[in-house]
Amino acid sequence: MAEPTVPVVSGGERATRRTRTLTGVGGDLATVAQAPRVRVHDAVETARESGFDDLRAIPVRELLDRLADAGRRFAGHGPTDDLAPVGEYAERVARASGLPVGWVRTSVHWLAHGLRHAAESLRAQSPTGDLTVYDDPSYVRERDVGLAFAPRIRVLGGVMPANDPAVYAWPALAVAMKIPVVLRPSRRDPFTAVRLARVLLAAGVPESAVHVLPGDRSVGEAVATRSDHALVFGSRETTARYRDDPAVETYGPGQSVAVLARRPTDRELDSLARGIVRAGGRTCFNLTRIVAVEACDADELAAALAERVVGATDGPVTDPATDVPSFTDGDQAGRVDDLAEGAGRDVTAPLRNGPRVRDYGDHARLAPTVVRSDAFVEELPFQFAGVTERSPSSPAELLASLDSAYLGVTVGDDYEAAMARSPHVRKVYGGGYPASVDLRETHETFLAAFCYETTTYDPS
Repeated sequence: MAEPTVPVVSGGERATRRTRTLTGVGGDLATVAQAPRVRVHDAVETARESGFDDLRAIPVRELLDRLADAGRRFAGHGPTDDLAPVGEYAERVARASGLPVGWVRTSVHWLAHGLRHAAESLRAQSPTGDLTVYDDPSYVRERDVGLAFAPRIRVLGGVMPANDPAVYAWPALAVAMKIPVVLRPSRRDPFTAVRLARVLLAAGVPESAVHVLPGDRSVGEAVATRSDHALVFGSRETTARYRDDPAVETYGPGQSVAVLARRPTDRELDSLARGIVRAGGRTCFNLTRIVAVEACDADELAAALAERVVGATDGPVTDPATDVPSFTDGDQAGRVDDLAEGAGRDVTAPLRNGPRVRDYGDHARLAPTVVRSDAFVEELPFQFAGVTERSPSSPAELLASLDSAYLGVTVGDDYEAAMARSPHVRKVYGGGYPASVDLRETHETFLAAFCYETTTYDPS
């Protein structure tokens, strides 16, 4: 596999004087251009002025056709000049991020699907259920109340993660909504952002509306603070500085939760185990906190989940059969192992061969782990969950004690309605972990909630 050069994409593809070498599983993977911080100002201003106007000039249905074309190209099903074959791209992402290549390929499918079916996501976020408001914002409610679905920003920034390529569906949907984007990709995965930019531009999206700026943390900070609004993904430490900024949406860790008020069926246990191991355990929707209440026995539940997660396939990240992710930083693997060790009694330990952490020289792996814990565990970047027993006086008391969760699963009717009404859980699924995440659903909230606003408009 030839070592590529990853460029800045802003007004065309650009080399930079300063570069860095990206190293992952198996050695050096790419030479990555490093955008200077001053480039952020130029990209944001171009997007805010020319990019916004250029997108406005394209009818929304035509723009959606271009995104659908981009989706086919991203997945390798269309003209792919200057685009790495999808298998080569997926292997690079796997070796750079440690994500199993099988999950990267799954994410390619869902990202491409999101681009091809962007119209459905836009309809779901339209106040009328129709696409016309993205061209003409005016509409009428109650026969005589004139309103408008008006853009509240002219450029969206994104400080992107390396935990799942499918998350790039959200900035792509912003483009479909006629909002330009300026993205700073993760230092672990610059490949997805550049690939997305290339297919969008090749499909006819104006280059003024799509900017990708690989760079250090200062570039990410500039993207977040200079854009009209921004998405910031990352660890608790990464997102902490933006949590009180109303112009920044922060994502991660998800601290997703399942609450069981009765003994689960085998099918329900299988779905919960899938929630723990899915995507290598590295996305906001992985189940982290499993809570047993009322008639559910916590020890029995932990043992049943442990039996299921230890079956995850451990192998090279480039093997499509592998489920377990790698850490390209061995020191990080050691720190995460220490945190898992201190979280509670490891119920999976007697079921696996060898220690939890395994060092392979240029990478390390942590075996899937279920602990029995007295306190709610913190989310860790591998297939990890803690089972906790609680006896709350009410469902509301339990949900308040969880602080917040991206995704909630309930098994037992008493908690389902309470979770749906709770401000502490953003997405609720009754009866088991969902088979897939639908882009027509909210990602904590709808993208349109901060790209658009409803205003009064009484035309002459």
